[in-house]
Amino acid sequence: MGIRHDQIKTLIGEKENITIFEIGCADGRDTRTFLNTFGDNLKLYTFDPDPVNIKALSELGATNCLGESNDDIVNDPRNIFHPYAMCDEDKTITFNRSRDIGYPDKGEGVGRYSGSIHQAVDQASMYPGILFDQTVEAQGRSFDSFCKENSIDHVDFIWMDTQGAEREVLSGMKESFANIDWIYTEYYNQEMYKEQIYLPGIIEMLSEHFDLIATFPFLDQDGGDALFKNKRIP
Repeated sequence: MGIRHDQIKTLIGEKENITIFEIGCADGRDTRTFLNTFGDNLKLYTFDPDPVNIKALSELGATNCLGESNDDIVNDPRNIFHPYAMCDEDKTITFNRSRDIGYPDKGEGVGRYSGSIHQAVDQASMYPGILFDQTVEAQGRSFDSFCKENSIDHVDFIWMDTQGAEREVLSGMKESFANIDWIYTEYYNQEMYKEQIYLPGIIEMLSEHFDLIATFPFLDQDGGDALFKNKRIP
């Protein structure tokens, strides 16, 4: 089990304005929990490039993989959704889509959780029931350029679920490290995606500005989630 959203609220503390980035928001299930946990002072920037997830986060009448309406998320002005694949620089990128054939219509129309800018490795054994047989061209954006464009000079918390793209996302964030309080990212220590980075590499990339505070291991794979705190925070 990973960190809870109410625990994230406690880490951030009481502030006049709170800015959170959810990079890899899928079909909005965690997005809803963020919106329900925080108050009107929240700005939640959410990102996902998969067409099914874009629809779930931007169109009225869309649902998540559980069949729950996402109208509350789409209508919530605190949620600022962008259909970008966050990476190391602004560019057009090939995004490898996932679909779970255990869902109706073999997962064509439900939320997709495992897509990546990298190709999956040994998908038959590593991802039983999930296919990576589709790609889509997506707009890649770096965190740094997005923040400059939108005049964002401080981020309280980053939630990253980027499926093996941690190196690229963090590379595109380097100019902003000093302005980020907390980073919470998924990691793997087994090769799930080609050219992925492992936890020691993530620690090294962040070591100048961040300390590793905790890990939350998965039960079924060699990986989990890792929480980093900016060194300037007491």
